[in-house]
Amino acid sequence: MSEILLQLVEALNAGRLRVVDLTLPLSSATPLLPLPSQWNNSPPFTLRELSRYDERGPFWYWNAFETGEHTGTHFDAPVHWLSGKNLPDSTVDRIPPKKFIGPACVIDVTKEVHANPDGPAGPSAPIPRNTSISRKTARTPPAGPKNPPNSSWENAMSWASASKP
Repeated sequence: MSEILLQLVEALNAGRLRVVDLTLPLSSATPLLPLPSQWNNSPPFTLRELSRYDERGPFWYWNAFETGEHTGTHFDAPVHWLSGKNLPDSTVDRIPPKKFIGPACVIDVTKEVHANPDGPAGPSAPIPRNTSISRKTARTPPAGPKNPPNSSWENAMSWASASKP
């Protein structure tokens, strides 16, 4: 194992480093981004049981799933957009992992999502971001793409269902 990986494992085990998992579980209730009807839309998440300790596979339980690449927590590789079509190393398999690891300031937008579950919660959302975060935390959020929002979207879906007549 490389020295840097050993340091990472030691820091995690010692509690000096905290990893925040912002991914959401996939299910048939995972929201999809609908596109206009003239374009192909992403298929919803489906789970199909392959075996469950039975004649289809007596010693294992496993499933197959299908979903579109824009379902749930994900990132778009630069090649996804027309503007990234001709960029070098712009596909998922060519982006260095170090681009995804580093200091981050998780931006908590749970109140805004709770107040408006159907409203925007992404980078274009009209809510205060880094300025208020900096005042609250007394530090400047790191530059670059490692400032993910925590929308608590899995809770927002249940809040929206509970508030409908």
